Amino acid sequence: MAAPYLSPRARELLADAGAGWYDSTGNMRVRLDRPGLFVERRGADRDPYSDTKDRRLRSLRGRGAARIVRSLLDDRVPIGVRELAARAEVSAATGSRVLELLVREDLIERSREGAVVAVSKRSLVHRWAQDYGLTTTNNAVPVLAPRGIDRVLRDLADYRRLYALTGAAALRAHLPPDAAAVAPLALLAVFVDDAVTAQQELKLRPTDRGSNVLLIEPFDQVVYRESIVRDRLRHVSPGQGAADLLTGPGRSPEEGRQLMDVLATKDKEWAQ
Repeated sequence: MAAPYLSPRARELLADAGAGWYDSTGNMRVRLDRPGLFVERRGADRDPYSDTKDRRLRSLRGRGAARIVRSLLDDRVPIGVRELAARAEVSAATGSRVLELLVREDLIERSREGAVVAVSKRSLVHRWAQDYGLTTTNNAVPVLAPRGIDRVLRDLADYRRLYALTGAAALRAHLPPDAAAVAPLALLAVFVDDAVTAQQELKLRPTDRGSNVLLIEPFDQVVYRESIVRDRLRHVSPGQGAADLLTGPGRSPEEGRQLMDVLATKDKEWAQ
């Protein structure tokens, strides 16, 4: 297929169908069996040819979009627009605009009446990760736990302020008992409302290098939505954890894929 621009989701669907593509931004994939040939090149991930007069939503940045995305990842379908907006605590107009974008990018399916009847959750998280980042959307403060990560976890079990573990720690909360994470827990990521207060109360030290804890002030309270408790510790929901891992440092994206593979064993929408 050749086009002026092909979105990441369009390329994903073409790859699943075994088709090649080329667009004028440089995205290209050619695969031949005879003679053996495989060429793949990446161009733009955003449409540079969008019409400035087109007022449709094109980004999942911001609180409203994040709340709709999180609701779609957390809740069961079918679900109507007004019910979805109410659960996400956004206006029906905001919900409609976000859903229209997700339909255009083939991330959800809607009935004739407008209800959401199917969600491609894995693809939806990847799409959200284009506009959301763990350390770019939120205010992340690196600190050092001189007594080690395990001591911080013990202290958090008795911590009375609002918090939620994310990243690699959240992955471990969702793994089966007999499964091991793809990487050791070297960085503890924690959502807290006030990093300065948390640093003081958990006896952490500021540092410019060698941090083993990341205190993260969330851009919105939605990060705490549907959080779960395991072994007296609060963790973000699977959907939030997947987004945070895909956009996190080091081997976090690999851990994000592992988390989604685990989720797909229980919910087929996480396989797409």
